[in-house]
Parts: sequence; C-alpha cells; structure tokens
Amino acid sequence: MSVDFLPIEAAHAALLAGMHRICFTEPWDEKAMRELLAMPGTYGFLAAEAGKLPRGFIMCRTAGDEAEVLTLMVLPTHRRKGLAQGLLDHGMTEAAAGGAAVIFLEVAADNEAGRALYSAMGFEQVGCRPHYYGNVIDALVMRRPLATIA
Repeated sequence: MSVDFLPIEAAHAALLAGMHRICFTEPWDEKAMRELLAMPGTYGFLAAEAGKLPRGFIMCRTAGDEAEVLTLMVLPTHRRKGLAQGLLDHGMTEAAAGGAAVIFLEVAADNEAGRALYSAMGFEQVGCRPHYYGNVIDALVMRRPLATIA
C-alpha cells in the first residue's frame, strides 16, 4: 500500500466532517472544519492511496513556538496500518518547519491505542482535563518537544 499525505484545504471541509462523524461521538461539522482551516497557523494532511478515498487526516495549528494537534483520525477499516503515525509525522514536521519547538495533543483516557502510539512517538502526559469527553471521560494532555524533527 502506497499512501500519499496531501495538504488539506477548505475545499475538503465536507469530506473531513464526514470522516470525523464516522470516528467521533461528538464530531465537527463542515462549518467547524471551514472555520478551523481559515484560522491562521492551521494546517493538516489527508492520508490517501492514489485513486481511492482518504483513509484519515490530521489537523494542527501552530502559534508562536507551540503547535497543537486539533484532531487526528483514521477510518476504522484502515487502522493498525501505520497511517496515524504517518499523519502525526507529517504534522510534527510541518510544525517544526513553522517554528514550533513543542507540540501538544489531547487523547481520551480510554483510548489505549492512541495513548500507546503517542507514547511510542515520544509524547509524555503533562496534564489531565477531567470529564472532558461527554462529561465522562478524561482528556489526557500530552506534549512532545520537536527539537529532533525536520
């Protein structure tokens, strides 16, 4: 499987919203996607095989010397194939190129696969937002320096 990582644009908003709806219980709609993509410092990538529908995407924002992963998702039928790692690699490389020294993300405390991936990629937990997801599940705040990226 040869996957390309393509920059996302406002024209992708409906597609991104549809994919987000498949993966999250509180998805962002097309309007939210457009608004986020219009914000300064926001960027992202689609993971897609040539001639096929995208399988996942990442959206990040850089402000000053910090970056944040706003959302990262891979469609359920395409998980465990390295796509999330590839998307995160692209997001971190772009953040570092844009001047960020550190990147943050939030992950649901019950998302064991996500937590394992982020830990393996050098992220460390630096905080917790109690009852963040659906007023039930904690969000773990994770951080990774970008000094070794680019």
